[in-house]
Amino acid sequence: MNRDMNVEVVSRFKRKDNAAQRELCEQLLQTNLDFKSSRNNHEPRHYWHAFPAKFPWQLPKLFIENLTPVAGRVLDPMAGSCTTLLEASLLNRESVGFDIDPLSLIIGRAKFQRFSPDSAVETAYRVLKEAREKFDFFKDKLKDALKKRFDPETLSFLDYWFLEDTQLELLALIREIEKIADEAIKQFLMLIFSSIIITKSGGVTMAYDLAHTRPHRVLSKVPNSAFQDFSKRLFKNLQKFQELPPAEVFLKEADAKNMPLAGESVDLIFTSPPYANNAIDYMRAHKFSLVWFGCKISDLKQIRKTYLGSETTLNFRLNDLPAYSKSKVLELKKINKKKGRALHRYYSEMCEVIKEMYRVLKHGRACVIVVASSVLSGVDVETHLCLSEIGKTHGFEMAHTGKRSIDRNRRMLPTSHNKTGSQIETRMHTEYILGFWKV
Repeated sequence: MNRDMNVEVVSRFKRKDNAAQRELCEQLLQTNLDFKSSRNNHEPRHYWHAFPAKFPWQLPKLFIENLTPVAGRVLDPMAGSCTTLLEASLLNRESVGFDIDPLSLIIGRAKFQRFSPDSAVETAYRVLKEAREKFDFFKDKLKDALKKRFDPETLSFLDYWFLEDTQLELLALIREIEKIADEAIKQFLMLIFSSIIITKSGGVTMAYDLAHTRPHRVLSKVPNSAFQDFSKRLFKNLQKFQELPPAEVFLKEADAKNMPLAGESVDLIFTSPPYANNAIDYMRAHKFSLVWFGCKISDLKQIRKTYLGSETTLNFRLNDLPAYSKSKVLELKKINKKKGRALHRYYSEMCEVIKEMYRVLKHGRACVIVVASSVLSGVDVETHLCLSEIGKTHGFEMAHTGKRSIDRNRRMLPTSHNKTGSQIETRMHTEYILGFWKV
């Protein structure tokens, strides 16, 4: 958008002209939404931790600054890496986010902590010093502590993916981090700890493509030193560090289908739901970090079953769907019954999520949903068309549907433009920006 249009936007919002606001929403959705500019030009917190399928920060920023008043409330009910919340905070809006993924909450909370960088460095140096001493001089005690800290299943997982010395380095680090009294710095160092585990190709594990949620073990890989990576990441994350504006941020563990918010209390919803049928399996990667924070593998398996997009359908109540969504489910069921039922669950849950978003959104306001489709067993499930239909079924009107090309490297998607015919590579390379409007 050019400067003149932005001036016009502000004057329209001040008049609280709902018709003008809707027209503006439609105009925004018809602009070029590809956004491939350099990451170096913006808030570094967006890049503190790897996270698959993040949309570019420019996308929520465009809608937040043009469709909400200063101090307005912006909601992301499936907050993920908190891109929407961070942009809302930078624009002095109140940001509200929910998620049920434990690592999403750890990452998000760390991004909004307020602390002195000098104090963080001083504390991190103390953590590293103490951890190195434990590793160098008390390795046998660390081995005993490792066996006491983890149950057999979790220990087996660690032995498969981490070398013994790496396990001891990580244990020494996390035990020192857990002693930190300053909660803000502790949260920040927990994020750094996780970020040296979940990486694209390097990191401290025996895995490649962990950040893409497609880990595979490579026995020839030489893992990095946890101590060295921790130190490097500390300074990388503190480069260009600036305090955030004093806008309020609320990030809580909650299901998007049942949010602890009053009705008609939100000025804008900007979100991106998970892919259908667990196409991006967040827990497959996140468990590599979460086990060090006290989570058992068995518990994480149960949490994974509750994720929106999970393929588990046993004892799950499937909703009746509107016509086109139902037809896509039936088409897939004829080819693959299990995947068809999983898709039915996904659209059933999205019915509940969209209904809940409609409840909390103010009248004359927008709900923007970023989605991409998937090809499952040869069937394009056309997520954007089905969610558009579901949204209209539950009260929304469609302002417009925008479209953008996915920059795979920046979005960290486990996909390729090469046509090999694999399920991963037949996923769509286009995202749809659904602009719902609550009249």
